[in-house]
Amino acid sequence: MSGRAVLPAAADSLGPARELIARTGARVTAARLRVLATLIAAQRPLSHLDVVESLDPAIDRVTVYRVLEWLTDEALAHKLAGDDRVWRFSVATVQHRHAHFHCRVCGRFYCIESFRTDLPVTLPQGFAAEALEITIKGVCADCRA
Repeated sequence: MSGRAVLPAAADSLGPARELIARTGARVTAARLRVLATLIAAQRPLSHLDVVESLDPAIDRVTVYRVLEWLTDEALAHKLAGDDRVWRFSVATVQHRHAHFHCRVCGRFYCIESFRTDLPVTLPQGFAAEALEITIKGVCADCRA
């Protein structure tokens, strides 16, 4: 055994992951299913390495990278850039309309559900918004302790 373990909650997320992938009209592959289930089960945005370490070692890191990019292209996931220039991915749902907190000490991202990002925004004439991302930077409670 490699020491890697699938997130326990990820098994509960296989059904919803299968349904989301099927809605795109694309093939439901084992890799797509496991990666999306991992994102659904996660309580925070995950880096590529986080996803790789949580999956069965039979799914190689290049495949995980390609699946994460595919999920982003299909609007099933969105990615956030940290100060460390590492992309973190989280499942993109209609309800996922909130800000994120990025701890500058440990590098973790947290969802801040109370800070809504689905409020109307007035843009200059001719502009069309496609996404709004707000990241609050600071030190998390664990790192302050």
